[in-house]
Amino acid sequence: MSKAAEKITIKELADELGVSKNTVRNQLIKAGYDLAQYKENGVIKLDKGLISVARSIDQKLPGQLTGKLTRQLPVNEVPNIVPSEREFLFLKEQLIEKDKQISELTQMVRDQQKLTFLQQQKNDQLLIENQELKQRKWWQFWKSN
Repeated sequence: MSKAAEKITIKELADELGVSKNTVRNQLIKAGYDLAQYKENGVIKLDKGLISVARSIDQKLPGQLTGKLTRQLPVNEVPNIVPSEREFLFLKEQLIEKDKQISELTQMVRDQQKLTFLQQQKNDQLLIENQELKQRKWWQFWKSN
């Protein structure tokens, strides 16, 4: 077997794995490989080492590369589950905090309404007393109630 036969292109590997060539390229770049050094005449040729790395990535992330996770989405648009769970927990904490704040604000509004009502009652009582005093004659002020 010659050296040329041991190397395959990204497209050939992608067809073998059932994914797009961009997916293979992106996963290899994410894994830290500089694909520019594997270019031959403008075509990236993968050696045995990179081929096995790409295949192991495909096995470690079942469904992510091959689209087995969901058939409705294209291969490159498979949702990342881990950040979604993190986002869900963050949003759940925010919702709990918001509900707590709403509860506290509601109680504060109720307390303020009670105080306003008591103050209004006092004002009404003072107004009634003031009207009674106005109706009295001047000599009645020395009389006690």
